[in-house]
Amino acid sequence: MSSNKLNFNIKHSGKLYPIFINNDTTLGELKTEVEKLTMVPHSRQKYMVKGSLTDDTINNLSTIFKQGSTVMLLGTPDADLISKPKKQSSFIEDLAPDQQMQKLNDLPIGFQNMGNTCYMNSTLQALFRVDVLKDMILNYKTEGNNISPEDELHHKIVIELKKCFETLDGKKFKAVMPVVLLSVLRKCYPQFAERDSQSGFYKQQDAEELFTQLFQTLKIVFGDKFNNNFEIEFRTTIKDTANENDVTVKENETDSKLQCHISGITNFMKNGLLESLHETIEKRSDITGVNSTYSVDKEITKLPKYLTVQYVRFFWKRSTNKKSKILRKVQFPFQLDVSDLLTPEYAQEKIKVREELRVVEKDKLNDEREIKRCKLNGDSLFDDADTSTEATAMTPKEKQEMETALIKSRKEHWLEEYKKRFPKDLQAGENPSCVYDLIGIITHQGANSESGHYQSFIRDENDEDKWYKFNDDKVSEYEKDKIEQLAGGGESDSALILIYKGMGL
Repeated sequence: MSSNKLNFNIKHSGKLYPIFINNDTTLGELKTEVEKLTMVPHSRQKYMVKGSLTDDTINNLSTIFKQGSTVMLLGTPDADLISKPKKQSSFIEDLAPDQQMQKLNDLPIGFQNMGNTCYMNSTLQALFRVDVLKDMILNYKTEGNNISPEDELHHKIVIELKKCFETLDGKKFKAVMPVVLLSVLRKCYPQFAERDSQSGFYKQQDAEELFTQLFQTLKIVFGDKFNNNFEIEFRTTIKDTANENDVTVKENETDSKLQCHISGITNFMKNGLLESLHETIEKRSDITGVNSTYSVDKEITKLPKYLTVQYVRFFWKRSTNKKSKILRKVQFPFQLDVSDLLTPEYAQEKIKVREELRVVEKDKLNDEREIKRCKLNGDSLFDDADTSTEATAMTPKEKQEMETALIKSRKEHWLEEYKKRFPKDLQAGENPSCVYDLIGIITHQGANSESGHYQSFIRDENDEDKWYKFNDDKVSEYEKDKIEQLAGGGESDSALILIYKGMGL
């Protein structure tokens, strides 16, 4: 392409429009060309770019519109501009009832309960919130895969997960009914097909057990692509407390979650995590030939991008022949620092990065406070886009589009700022620091795992102060201040599985 030509794309209402102009084309001439393509008049065209676009006579557009880039255009087309309809008009009254309802509802959608399947519904919602995992599943292709017969059901599970995630992503229906996924799941893992001997209905199952089994399936299907982002690596030291010479060190042991043990004195999650990494066992000594007490100490040598924490709330109760629930309240943090769970040398590396990321986090929080202040005071949010003087003339829809675009732009900006502080020698899927932010919780109501009800509470991907409650197909916004009440203390919603994402990722 000649150097005096500029080629980029305009994106408006989900469609791309290729633009080919000369470098000396003025902004006014560009707007005229865009008006022909999109039917958006000059005065309504809002370009999401850096730099002022108020002077239609400027002609150095290559400094604003980069070669080969895609620029978002906001603005409502003018109904008075005559053009041939590109497709038949579609009205909300013409849509199916479920689609009508979803058009009028911006909330995420849920899963239909098919009879004691809340354990599955809550687990799937939590997995969908994990961006890396969601993308992995949505991009899954069966072509070219050499699938062994013993792995076939695992691949079928992922295929059905993909269909569910596509429906969640598209939000075209009121709820998802994962009938085929449930059928394949029960074939692959028969324990989820257990029926009540008297009623014949399928029994309630343990969400944590399903979570673990789905992780196993994802490991089989995606291998290291999955493991890198979710597996924790440990150094385990096993020492005979009666013989200091009897020491075994195991490197690179792995697990996909940390366990929070709950005893009569456990009040905070961190205490439960420490207890699970430092235990004592009794076993026969290979040196002395007699039973001895051994200390088992685990230290983390690699942190994944996503950290799963399981509250060990269920235990087998012989008197009832059921897995009963520990009801104790155990507080969890919104932001988890695991530096004291690492080997000393690894902790030193992560703490250094943590301090650098804290600087970015402070600036980011100040920026978010300023946005909230503007909203409370009714001030313009559009100063950074050089459109504040035009904001009053925008329609409500245009203002919403602009605000959404600005939120996305700010999010991308802060992710870039965090990324600048990441070390260059990170392993694939490694958390740059030792700090995690809470993004999802699976909870349980009731006294044992075979009864009660499972729900999930998921943080909005763009607004850290907004949470959603997923009660099967019933979805509602949930105040962040109430999330801490999920720590337990009775038969109400008690945290069972918590999903954390590395800070700045």
